[in-house]
Amino acid sequence: MLFTADPKVAAPLISAALATAERILVLSHNHPDGDAVGSLLGVWHTLKLLGKQPIGLASSPLVTTVSQLPGVEQLLIYQPGQSLPATDLTILVDSSELERTGPIYEEHAVTLNSHDLIVIDHHRATTGPGKINLIDPESASCADLVHRLLRAMNLALTPEIATCLLMGLLTDTRNFRHSNTNSQALLAAAELLEAGADHLGVVRAIYAGVPFPTIKLSGLVIQQMQAENGLYWGCVTQEMLRQTGANSEAAYDAAMGIMQDAAGMQLCALFKEYPDGTVKLSLRSVPGINVAVIAQQWGGGGHNQAAGATLQFNLAEAKETVLPLLRKLLQS
Repeated sequence: MLFTADPKVAAPLISAALATAERILVLSHNHPDGDAVGSLLGVWHTLKLLGKQPIGLASSPLVTTVSQLPGVEQLLIYQPGQSLPATDLTILVDSSELERTGPIYEEHAVTLNSHDLIVIDHHRATTGPGKINLIDPESASCADLVHRLLRAMNLALTPEIATCLLMGLLTDTRNFRHSNTNSQALLAAAELLEAGADHLGVVRAIYAGVPFPTIKLSGLVIQQMQAENGLYWGCVTQEMLRQTGANSEAAYDAAMGIMQDAAGMQLCALFKEYPDGTVKLSLRSVPGINVAVIAQQWGGGGHNQAAGATLQFNLAEAKETVLPLLRKLLQS
């Protein structure tokens, strides 16, 4: 087993693993964001160029911002109860835990654990489930790490690969506005543009293609948003989704972005109610406030300034439980 943060160390072993595999399953975490889908598609296109038969499988429906990415129509959306395709190898991107593939793992844990696994992730972890674990928490995005890996493997970047990876890079740095933006991220963006990435297309998809129902839902979130000494929080309920007809994941991202832009924001939380009554908690903060320690209490995780978890209680209980912890975190 290999655990490394250096793509140059992982590259020869990953090349060897790919050489003996034909059908390769590519996965990411449940409720995939732009970085998860961009990284997955970047790997998918690369495997196609290598003459492999990649199967990209998303565990839940995709956010609307990725709908124009090249190859997105080739991704399969997992349906509960379906069987997994027969494959020789699994690649997991933007997560170091197979459990985070949600229903895929819940229904096929034995099969997934029996396959050789390559993990490519940028979330902090001390171990990984893969035969090869390339995990670098200093990478601004998983897409950035995939880009560095492809460069270490001496593989060419096509415009399609570059466009997908640029989507991941821009969404996880919030267009280079997050504190995770570093010189490597900016260099990666330059190289992706040189490789033919559709920069304007990606920017339009993220910032200029917000559906009207999503805007309506954002208005409802703003209307009921609460502020208290640098702590901002809001909710997305099932009733709000029904009223507006908004896509839940796209609306969630838009609402969180609005709270992050609020003057004086030090820490913000968004509680999203799922159809089964459980709650998705998303946390953001300014540098110096580590919200990952909160998310980890419920099996979640992420980065110091961006983390989340799924809470196994209803919306009212979620707020009653989490908000006191956030107040205490701010005071400390």
